[in-house]
Order: sequence, then structure tokens, then C-alpha cells
Amino acid sequence: MKWLKKSSAVLASLMLTSAVAAGCGGNNASDTPAGSAQPDGAASSELKPYEVMMVFPDAPQKDNQLVQDAMNDYLKKTYPELNMTVKLNPIDWGAWSDKTNLMMASGDKMDLLFTADWLGFQQQVTKGGLLPLDDLLAKYGPDIEAVEKDYHEPAKRGGKLYGIHTHQELGGAQGVYLNKELVDKYNFDLTALKSGKVEDLEPMLKTVKENEPGITPLVAPSFPLEAYYSSTNLDSITSIAAINTVGTAPDDYTVINSFTTPRYMELAKLTNKWYKAGYINKDALTPGLDAWKKMQAGKGFAFVSDMDILADMEIGKADISPNGSIKAGREMLQIPLNIDRLQTGKMTATMYAISKSSEDPERAMKLLNLFYKDKELLTLFNFGIEGKHYVLKDGQIALPEGQTTDSVGYYHDIMWQLGNQMLNYTRVGEDPNKYKNYEKFNEKISSNRSRIFGFVFDPEPVKNELISIDNANKTFVDGLKSGQLDPEEVVPKMLEKQKTAGADKVIAEAQKQLDAWLKENSKK
Repeated sequence: MKWLKKSSAVLASLMLTSAVAAGCGGNNASDTPAGSAQPDGAASSELKPYEVMMVFPDAPQKDNQLVQDAMNDYLKKTYPELNMTVKLNPIDWGAWSDKTNLMMASGDKMDLLFTADWLGFQQQVTKGGLLPLDDLLAKYGPDIEAVEKDYHEPAKRGGKLYGIHTHQELGGAQGVYLNKELVDKYNFDLTALKSGKVEDLEPMLKTVKENEPGITPLVAPSFPLEAYYSSTNLDSITSIAAINTVGTAPDDYTVINSFTTPRYMELAKLTNKWYKAGYINKDALTPGLDAWKKMQAGKGFAFVSDMDILADMEIGKADISPNGSIKAGREMLQIPLNIDRLQTGKMTATMYAISKSSEDPERAMKLLNLFYKDKELLTLFNFGIEGKHYVLKDGQIALPEGQTTDSVGYYHDIMWQLGNQMLNYTRVGEDPNKYKNYEKFNEKISSNRSRIFGFVFDPEPVKNELISIDNANKTFVDGLKSGQLDPEEVVPKMLEKQKTAGADKVIAEAQKQLDAWLKENSKK
């Protein structure tokens, strides 16, 4: 889930081994390497055969070779003029960082590489491991540009583009899921939640607590401080550094410590109050605890979380949640309390880049472009071979009869990694309108940009301080977000620990970089 990734993204990025060789093999995009696309005017039939290697994180798939062969048969039949094949090189998540860093440091051949800000994108660029993509995109990426042309800025470094964003939902919505059976039983008035304030959930939690023994009013792990606070109130920069968007002028670019805002204290006190009142389960921080299982068992009422993306989402508007209802095995309502602004971090969370060790970056970009227009090729990569790895039922992906996700040979959920996600099929059980909903939702998101959309913080000057701050926070943050610690007593102690760890230096560095970016972009 999104909010679980956010807190560790910067630290994970900082701790990745950055042994990316600045001089690893390959050619610049402006060169014409052997076997590459020829200069304008040359016949495409003159292209030499080329194998484009795709490197991406994924669990091992038994039938990976079969799917690769099927993709190559399709490429040969449909795009013979490109004279290229694809080599699928999935790397298990647990080994991803070590293996890709070693491949880059060794100059191993890679063409298309999945990357993200939380997987070391900044270091890959800084160390010279990725090619700039501007010219390649202009020449060979028309179908990418058709859907992504407005969203490249966050992946630029030094004015040059280094990553292509997957075309997908542009943000999310956070709010509360409610067990519809209990909402109906007590005839709860949900209009109070049109305020967008999670506080207005309290009377319902109180009713459930007093009348439904054995049912947790607010199921955790999932807390306002984790799932709701930052998206609703901040334009985050890194770790503790952020712009407060509540009660400040639209042209206020003052960098603050996100733990010092009045809203943080309000929500921390509210969570502590709910914990003391018995609204939040006491085992919320138990490792591996699955909140949805409580909902499945009928032992929970409310759940603060990211929402399903629906076509006509509005703050405080209650709708049946398609996926939430599937997860809970019962009808669940969802009520958004916040809809994201268009944020830089979302645009750099799922990207493909071209490695500097690519021997034919032109062909790599041409293949990447196909994933933004060719549904059949994208379906092969995402779901495998029809009839063997999936069947279509009423236009949705299902497993062949008698197969399970473990036995089928090719089953993964990495559709979010590559290409134009709006071309994808949905799986049986998902909302058939999922991607149509995304398109409409994106209109809402793209019209409401972050104040600092496009700004990218370089953590290198304060990387040690960020690690120290993260270590200092560990003593306090979980207890605050679960309600187990008294924030009036604990938050001052946490802020002092952060200060000792270098918080002031981080805030000052973030302000310095932001001011330079604002000046460069004529915003200040």
C-alpha cells in the first residue's frame, strides 16, 4: 500500500549500494552503434538483428521462456521491420538491488531497466548508469508522448530526462472503509464525513464499541497518521522535510518539519484518544497482522486506507468499494476524505530507463514505445499465453480450469510496472471499469498540482543525517501512529532527537535546493 512505501522509500534509496560505474559500456544516444537503427532515410530492412534485454523486479516464473518465445514470435510477425527480439530478465525482489548494482558496475548488457525513486533512480543517474532519453523519445516514442508528455518533468536531472513513467493512475485517494452491514444496522448518517475530517468518524466508533462486543471499531494496522496525514496536509520533499499546504498561501514555499504542524499533533492526540477508548485493536503493530482478515471475519467496522479509484469520487461521497468488498468478503463502503494532488513522487515511483550499457538504445526505445500502444504485446508480458496461463471470461482475465496461481506457470501482479496500463485487461473479481475510472480520476488529479511539482530533492548532501533521523524516529513513530504513546509527552522528545540527528541541516538543505529550483523555474 502506498503509505507503507513512503516512509521507507528515501531510506531504502539512500542505503542502496551505489556502485554504478560512470563509464560502463555502451554508446551515447546520439551515436549510431553497430546494429542500431540507421540514420534518417536508411531503409529499415538494413537493421541488423538485435535482442533487447528487459531487466525488471519479479518473482521467478516457471514459464518465463515460453512467454518470451511467444513475445518474440509476435514481434517477428507484427513488426518485422524492427528486426528485434526481447530477452526477459526478471530479478527476484530480494536480490534486486545487489544484482542490478553489480550489473551496472560491471557494464553488463542491459537495455530497458525498471527503476524508481525508491529503487535508487537518483544514484543510477548520478553515477552515470542511465542514458538521457530526450532525443530518443522525440524520435521513437510517439505513443509514449501521446499519454505521458505532460508528466516528464519529475524524471529530469540536470535538465535531461532519464525515466519514462508508466501510464497509470496519477495519484490516489485516502479515506475510510466501512462495514456496510453495520452502517445499515445503526442507520449511521455518513454526511458528516463530507467535511473530509477523520474526526467525524468518532460517533460511529463509539456506537460500535458500546453495542458490538468482539468487533474492533477501527481496525489496524492503518492509522490516520500513516494513511491520511501526509497526503492531506503536505507536499512532501524527503523524510521530515515538507511544505505545509493547510492554512498557508499558495505561494508559500517554506520548508518545515512535517512533525511540527498543528495538524500532526491534532491527529496524534486523536489517535491516542481512540486507542485509550478501545476503538483501535491493541495488537495493531504485530508484524504480519492483516487488517483485511479481521474484516473478512466480521470482526471490524472501519479501516483507514487508500481507496479504490472510482470514476466520480468526491470527498465524503459513499460508494460500494468493488475491491474492498472482495477483500473483506462482504459489502464495504468507501468514503474518500482526501484526493491527492499531482505529486512529483508519484511520477518517479514507476519508470523504465535505458541503461548506458545498451548496445542499441534506439531499438530499446522503440520496444518501450510498443508497450504504450500494443495491447496484445502488453498482455503477453503481463498475463502470459492465452489458453495456457489465462482465459478470458466476459472480457476479464481468469485462470484456466483446474489451475491455481502457483501451478499455472506464469502469474504475477506487475501490470503497474510497464507501458500504458489503460490497455490492460482486468482480472475476474476486479471492477471491469477499473481503467476507465483511472482515466476520469486522472483528469481530477492533473488539474490540482502540487506547489512544487517537478522539484526533486537530492539527498546526497544530508544522507547521513537522514539515516540518523530515521533511526531516531523508530523509538517514537510506531507508538504515535498506533495511539499507544501520548503525543503531548512524546512528540517534543522526538523533535529533540531529530534535532540532534541533524533535522535542522536537512530542512536547510531542502530549502536551499527548493529555492534554487524555484528561481530556475521563475516561480520566485
